[in-house]
This record gives sequence, C-alpha cells and structure tokens, in this order.
Amino acid sequence: MNRSLAPLARRPGASLILCAVLAALAGAAQAKRPSLQPALQGEIETEGDVDALGDVGIEALDPTASTDDHSVNTPTSWWTYTNQTAAQVSSLLSSKGARLVGLDIYGIVSGAPRFTVRMVRNSGAYAVPGWWWYYGLTAADIATQLSANNARLIELKPYDAGGGVIRYAAIMVSNTSTAARAWSYLVGVSSAQISTHLTNSGHRLIDLDTYVEGGVKKYSAVLVANTGTDARSWQWWLNQSPANVAAKVASFSGRIVKLDRNSDGTYNFIQVKNTGSNNSAWWYQYGFTSLTDLNNYALQVASRPVDLRTYVDGNGVRRYDAAFIDNANNSTRRMRSVFGANFLDANGNPTRGIFEGYLKLVGGAVKVDLNSARRAETASSLKALHLLTSMQRVQAGTDTLASAFNYYEYDVSKGKDACPDPAKEIPANLRTNYNFETGLDEMMRISDNRTTRGTVLRYGGFSAFNTVAGNAGLSGTTLRHNIGCAYANPATGKYSTSLRNDTTAADLARIYEGVWSSTLLTNTNSARDEFLESANPGMGASARIQAIIDQEAAALGKSAVAASFGGVVRTWSKGGSYGTCLPDGNGNCGQRVIIRSGAGLMRLPIKVGGQLDYRTYSYGHLISDTPVPCFEDYDTPGTNCQADVDYTNAHGNASAELFRDEIRSALQTW
Repeated sequence: MNRSLAPLARRPGASLILCAVLAALAGAAQAKRPSLQPALQGEIETEGDVDALGDVGIEALDPTASTDDHSVNTPTSWWTYTNQTAAQVSSLLSSKGARLVGLDIYGIVSGAPRFTVRMVRNSGAYAVPGWWWYYGLTAADIATQLSANNARLIELKPYDAGGGVIRYAAIMVSNTSTAARAWSYLVGVSSAQISTHLTNSGHRLIDLDTYVEGGVKKYSAVLVANTGTDARSWQWWLNQSPANVAAKVASFSGRIVKLDRNSDGTYNFIQVKNTGSNNSAWWYQYGFTSLTDLNNYALQVASRPVDLRTYVDGNGVRRYDAAFIDNANNSTRRMRSVFGANFLDANGNPTRGIFEGYLKLVGGAVKVDLNSARRAETASSLKALHLLTSMQRVQAGTDTLASAFNYYEYDVSKGKDACPDPAKEIPANLRTNYNFETGLDEMMRISDNRTTRGTVLRYGGFSAFNTVAGNAGLSGTTLRHNIGCAYANPATGKYSTSLRNDTTAADLARIYEGVWSSTLLTNTNSARDEFLESANPGMGASARIQAIIDQEAAALGKSAVAASFGGVVRTWSKGGSYGTCLPDGNGNCGQRVIIRSGAGLMRLPIKVGGQLDYRTYSYGHLISDTPVPCFEDYDTPGTNCQADVDYTNAHGNASAELFRDEIRSALQTW
C-alpha cells in the first residue's frame, strides 16, 4: 500500500516511553531474554565484554525487506531526494512506484517540515503488504496510527517543530503476513532506559535518533526481536568520533546500518556483524556537500544507501552522511572489482574520475550496470549520435548519402584530430572532396573531427542532434561542443566544464541496440544498413577478447573450439579518447585528465541444435576525468607518461572483461 498522509492535528502531550512488544506470528509467545550483544555506549568503556558474547546461530543477509532494508543487497531501483515538501514526496512516490524506507528532516519552512528521503521500488524483494508515512505526530499519535494500521515502525524521526515542541515523522509497515515481527519502540527516553529495555526484551535496535527537549538529551528507538531469521550479532554505540567509529567497526568486523550525528560532530551508530553468510560489500561516508555527490558515490560503487542523514555543520555548510550496501548483480560486482583495482583509491573511494560499464542482451536483460547512467564526457564515442541523426534524415528522405558534403580544414598539422574552430570556417579552408556518405564513413572510421563538425553545420547546430537524442530516450545525453575540442574553447584558449558533451554508457549502448532492433532506424533508403556499415564492422575477436575466450574455453575443457569461437565473433563499435584539462579558477589548466570510451554491438556465437547462431549484446564503457600528471600522446615526443599508459591499459582490459561472463555462457553451448 503506497500511502503518504497529511500530518495529524497537533495536540498537547508530553513525550512518553512507549513500548509495543507485538507478536511476530499471531498468538505466538515471545520468550524474553537478554540481548546477545550488550548495550555499548561511548560514555562507558565495556569493549572487553564483546569478546565473551555468545553465538546467535546462523546469520544471513535478509532475502527480502520484510524486516527493513538495511541488510538486503538484492539489486533494486532506488532514489534519494532532499529539501522536499510532503506533497513533493507523495508525488515522487507515486511517479516512481516506490515506497519510503528512510527519512530525515531537512528543515522547517513556514512551520512545515522539509524532508530528505530514501525510496526503493515497492516490488520484488522490497515489497511489503502495506505501508504508511506520517509527520507532525505526537507520542500518543504514533500509538494511535500503529494500532489503526496494525503496523510496526521501521523509521521514527523526532524533530523540533518550532518553539521546542517535539514532533515525530514516521514510516510504518503492515505487521502482518511475511512482514510480521515481534518488535518494540521507545520515545523520549535516556540511553540507560534503552539499555534496560534491550536487556528485558531480547530485542535489537534497527533505528536510533537523538534530540533535545527542554534542555534534556533524549532518544527514540525502534527494535525487533533478535531471534530466528532476524538474529544478528550487533552493537550500538553513542557519542563516537569518526575515528572511534572506524575503530569499532574494524574491531567488530561490522557493517553500519544506522548513523546518527550529534550536534558536537560525534556519532551514534548501530552495526551488525558483517561476516559469513551475513557478509556484504558496504560503505559509509561523512560530509558530502550535496545529495548529487552522495548519489554519484553510491552509483559509482554500485551500492544503495541504507541510511541517510543531513545537517548543517559548524561552518554553515549543508552536509550529508550515509551508509551504503551492495546493489549489484554478480557480473556488475565483478566489473566493480576490475575497474576498482585502478580507478578506486587506496581507501576504496572513487577519487580517480568516473568509470562506467554497461552490457545488455539485445531485446533482453541488462547483464552489467556499473554507474551506467552517470553523465560524462566520452569524446568520439558520441559520434554515433551524429551518425544516427544523419541516417534518420536519410531514412526520412530529407537527405541523401550521394549528395555533396562540406567540411573545413582547421589545422593541417593535426588533420582529422584538430579542434574545429568556427573562426576558421572560411572559404580558403572549405573542403568538398567527399560526398556525404564518405564524410560519415571517415567520421567513424578514422574518427575525423572535421567531418563530424560538417554534420553539425549541415543540420544547423547542436539542437538537431539533441532532439534526436531526446526522442530516442537518451536522457543522459546533451551535445554542447564540437567533438575534438574537449573542454577547451578555441575562441578564448580557456577551459570550461560547461563545454562538456554529456552522455552515458547506457545511452551509447541504446543507440546501437535501437539501430539493431530497428526501433531507431529502419532500412528505408538502406538507413539501418548504412549505419552499421559505417560503425566499423568487424569479424573476429580482438586480442583482448580472444585471450578471455581462451581462458574460459580452457576452464570448460573446450580449448579445441576457442579459435573457431573467436573467429566468428562479430562487432560494430566506435571508441573515443581525449587528453584535456579541468579548469582552475581562471580557466587555465588546473588538472590534466584523460577520457577513454567505447560502445557498440558484439555478437557472440552459440550453438543451437549443433547449428551456429548468435547472441547480440549492446554495450558501453568509459573512464572520464581521470587525473594524470601528463599525457602520453600530446606531451614532448619520446616522453613516457606512465600514468596515462597504465590507466589507458586498465580501461582496455576492463572493456574486454565486460564480456567474460557472457563468453563463458556462450562457450557452454559449444
């Protein structure tokens, strides 16, 4: 049930201790016993007690979000939004087919709260029998709504509604069917009262928040019975510095599921043991300066936020903290490791630019989705959009391949690699030696920037290409600049990221899939065939792909077919490469960066009834804005830039690894 309800009428009432210990199964009695983890608080040094804890039995990641979503790493769609009114949250939930799984208070505006929220798709492993969310609740209101909905809480957020009046925002789910749990909650309590309740109830914390009421520090908490499939080895800590959080996580081999920030910059947190069958890749980070940065971090490591907090720091800067859990399938997880070996820093953080990988069976499932919707510069791979735009005109009969074609020579010494400078588009530099078909072929075959610019001039600027991108559903693609110029403005000699041509690995792959499946091009006027003819068709596996074929064939005991298999691999593709600069404050070169990309189609041979057939895949891969101290291609001749070489080779290896799992699957049919 996807509901967001307006706040209940505010009415006076002191914050009370409210404990609701509800049966997880109808009529089932819950034996009360001490928690298997003691309450560990920052004010009390009791770390030695942890080593003597008993075994909670078999622990495993949750296969569904029937308890909450903190220990579920089944891939799903997720969204975060900040500074949203209640009406905006409701609209987003409806449009996304989502449910709330977390919220925080961004601030109070005109007496009403603004929210920072987490959402997941309300389907599959994340579906619940029913759910509700509320705000503006008193302590008594919470109990009323729980009773009315036969529900239990998964998130309870206290906030100052103005003048020291404490109200609560809450997310609750139906406590019926598979989501039924023995559980409890507390509001307006001290840390000592939480400890006592833990001992008496045998429950564990799944939500914890602190607030000040009347000058007194208080807590709210949500708990579930630490039994059965919900059993976890776990800890809770209060008033910990970031360094202490890290130390306690490391010593416990833990995974943070709740992170609550105190006004003094210390943290309260809940962690569960992250070992054995309960183990998952996970991350946590403090101090993102925007929700966009937080989301980019999550997507880059193929994760999903399981807790999200926002606050204004001591310098008046809005910040976001979060804990994340793995959100990748096995193939994406493997590709994260392949890219991560070179493009994550020593701490596992994405500080070395953007990397993306995307692989999809044409007409079928996505196989790899690693940060594939992140907008990035891809250099010449985006020329596929110029080719698509041109071929749609040919298909429509408004242009012909045999017609005359104009382009310009911008710098004889650089030839096809020159940055097209509109100031040099004068009669003396005009070239008319190609027809339109040859111009497009050269754009794709030798990546000619001059003829690429010729298509832009032919169709009156970038808007024609952006219209085609929009109509094709390429939501991450915007053409702003002449390919070949990167971030440099030839008129000023300055650099600006506002000149970036945006696209994504998934968008590039969609161009090729749409052509192959005839949804973006038909063969009217041979448009589809001509696109594929220009898109560098190839027969036979590249050296890197053949190496993977050889390895996988050997592992399957099929080395005898490796050469034959590789010989009938078919490809269509376009790559891209830049060495350019991110600007400093004056538009000069602040940081040298490289960009490498590729996208296209690959057909892997399979055997069906002993006969040769194919599986066709669309793909895209890239690294973008990867910092380097120098350029291998553009610096002094004979100078070796090892960083550029290493990153370029790492991208090349990763681009081949993208296909490993599907190569193995195809070989199994031989």
